Amino acid sequence: MEIKKLLAMYNIAPDCLKDQFFLNDENIAKKIADLADIKRNDVVLEVGAGTGILTKELSKKAKKVIAFEIDNRFKSILNDLPKNVDIRYENAWEYIQLHGKNWKKKEYNKIVSNLPYSFVEQFLHNLTFLKFDKVILLVPLRFVKKVTENPIFGSFFKYKLHFEVDKEKFFPVPRTNSGVIELFHLPSAIETKNMGLYLRQFMYQHEDQKVKNSLMEGIIKFEKEVNGKKATKNQARKIVKETDIEEKYLEDTPGTKELYEEVGERFI
Repeated sequence: MEIKKLLAMYNIAPDCLKDQFFLNDENIAKKIADLADIKRNDVVLEVGAGTGILTKELSKKAKKVIAFEIDNRFKSILNDLPKNVDIRYENAWEYIQLHGKNWKKKEYNKIVSNLPYSFVEQFLHNLTFLKFDKVILLVPLRFVKKVTENPIFGSFFKYKLHFEVDKEKFFPVPRTNSGVIELFHLPSAIETKNMGLYLRQFMYQHEDQKVKNSLMEGIIKFEKEVNGKKATKNQARKIVKETDIEEKYLEDTPGTKELYEEVGERFI
């Protein structure tokens, strides 16, 4: 059924302030589910179930779908989904923080979502250190380039744009077209012995520290983990000094694109 008619049937008016733009094409939902290459033992996380158009396709393939929907008005629609769908009518943010950064507590191995626009960046921050088998996301096209241009995301991910989705395929119609992307972790900095990448990631893990302190600590850990060597603080301090990174960056917490780029280039 057309999404507009479905929502009218249940007397639901979309709230654009909550990023309620609903995919209105079952064929696209099927293509997204196919890209996830879901097996019968997979548990899939979906954020923003909405009308359940994508949830239904995921449930046909997965062992279980954990789907979040913050808007209780959709209960009457989503309660008819198959029994292998665990619908949680709550804000996904707290769950994502717990099960994203602490991967040992993770209940799922694949993520497939048509993310609310305002949630995309927060969501990716919590994927940085998460071990996952597959991540397929439907996101605004304007965000796609940010995956690599953002100094933090570019330290962890690369992406593949599988196909674009015209904005007319949504109801209500958003301002921008969307794209279906797949995220891949960059090769392990330890396995590739890439100190620059290792330190970029280490800085993000210690974003409350001054850059000079996180770099020194990161160098010591890198030498131990990668080369099996013990580096002293004085040795690490000397290495940092020899990079000639500007003092204003070293005395501040990490955050600028220029700093992340410099660290990647100057530590070989």
